[in-house]
Amino acid sequence: MSMETLLKIREMGKEVKRKRQKEEIDYDYMTAPCGLPCFECYLYLARFDPAMTEAIAGVLQLSPDEIKCKGCRAEGGKCAHLAMECRVYNCIEKTDMLTCAECDNFPCDYLHPYSDQAMKPHNTKVFHLCRIKKVGLEKWAKEEAGDILDKYYYGAWTL
Repeated sequence: MSMETLLKIREMGKEVKRKRQKEEIDYDYMTAPCGLPCFECYLYLARFDPAMTEAIAGVLQLSPDEIKCKGCRAEGGKCAHLAMECRVYNCIEKTDMLTCAECDNFPCDYLHPYSDQAMKPHNTKVFHLCRIKKVGLEKWAKEEAGDILDKYYYGAWTL
C-alpha cells in the first residue's frame, strides 16, 4: 500500500472518529483480548463511511462487505483481512480475563511479533497490553490507543 493511500485512509478515519466523538464506546467489548483497539481500526471505522470502505476494499482486494468489521469479540476473533484463526482469542475465551494483560503467562508466544506483519498493527499488541496493565483499560482507550497506532504508522523512530 502506498503512503499516499494510507494517508488518505488515515484522514477518512479521523473524520469518522470526529463525527462519532459523542457516541459512547464500550471499551471493554471493543478492545481485543490481545490489546488491539478495535474502536481505532480502519476496518471497524469503515463501517461508518462508504468511501473509506471502498478505499480499504481496493487496497486489501476484498469486497466491501468483507472488510466491515464489528470488532474482535463481535466477530468471534476473526479478522477480516487474515485467513488464519486467532490463537489469542481462542486462548482467552477459555478464561474470565478481558485481555492478555491479566494473564500470569503474559507475554506469551501467542503475542510474538513477526516481520511479515510489519505494516499491520498486530506488532503493537504487547505495547498496548503493557499500557493497559499500567494505566488501566479506560484511560488507555481514551488517551493513548489512537496515538500509539498513529505513531506506529506515521511516527519517526527516535532513540
